[in-house]
Amino acid sequence: MQQLLIDLQYLPPISYFVLLAQYHKVVIESGDSFNKSTYRNRCYIAGPHGALRLTIPVLGGKSHRMYYRDTQIAYEQDWQKNHWQSLCSCYRSSPYFEFYEDRIATFYEQHYTYLYEFNHSLLMLIIELLGFDIAIDYTDEYHKTFSQGDDYRDTILPDAGKADKQPQIELPVYHQVFENKTGFLR
Repeated sequence: MQQLLIDLQYLPPISYFVLLAQYHKVVIESGDSFNKSTYRNRCYIAGPHGALRLTIPVLGGKSHRMYYRDTQIAYEQDWQKNHWQSLCSCYRSSPYFEFYEDRIATFYEQHYTYLYEFNHSLLMLIIELLGFDIAIDYTDEYHKTFSQGDDYRDTILPDAGKADKQPQIELPVYHQVFENKTGFLR
């Protein structure tokens, strides 16, 4: 079975997990630069008026140029409280939320210095909750090519037009909170 090389994202979309589920060995890119036009510090959740964007502020602003693993989270705003309130407001009435609420809430109570560390810890919890049997490894440094498997770095992006090989995943329609107001969100 081939390996999957993928970037680390903040509460990635379902297509990310569909991709992960197809592999027994996943390599997470640890040597790349922080790129703002990705899901590294943002996610979208279903809200009553459509997709709601949640963004984790990072230190450095527009001139931010550093490795992703060295990118620090900014705490001038109480983004954790805002994100957690948004998640609760949008999903508290959904099935099973109460079973996962306490474990997820800890990520919005604890201060993490680095965005990579926060995203990694949250991803490991989600993989555990989904029951995926995946061996996780990490790159030591960035390499432009990946010969040991499938390279899906920077392919699952908020702007799908920017990805060269955006995964074309047909998802079955399932019940979503607010679906009756907004339609099915992909």
